[in-house]
Amino acid sequence: RFHGGRFMCGQVNALIALTDIGPGDGGTMLIPGSHKSNFLHPDFAEHRMKPEGATVEGIEGAIEVHMQAGDAILFVDGLSHGSARRANEGERRICVFRYGPSWGNFRHGYAPSAELLARLTPERRKIVQPLELLLRHPQVEG
Repeated sequence: RFHGGRFMCGQVNALIALTDIGPGDGGTMLIPGSHKSNFLHPDFAEHRMKPEGATVEGIEGAIEVHMQAGDAILFVDGLSHGSARRANEGERRICVFRYGPSWGNFRHGYAPSAELLARLTPERRKIVQPLELLLRHPQVEG
């Protein structure tokens, strides 16, 4: 996002391929330059946050990224992104890491179930449990 003469980045995503991802494997799709836009892409409303099975395919300018196991993609969350439709047998396996402010850690309403937390080791539980909100003193007088 561009605001006040500066580009802002609220979150950085890292996607690491655990398997090779080629044509027909449902690879990650990105729309280059979309993070610098102060207006919505004309096709965005039709494709945004659709139920499982929806893709970014058909949005003008979207590119599919093919990866080999071990490759990583880094991008800011403001970059429009999604996935291609999977046509091949098997699964696309990736690890997703998101680095951003603590107040945005569960912005999609996801919270791990008590059953999942009970199955995890204490070390793994620390990874998936919601962080406690870190309150700061206001930065602006007023």
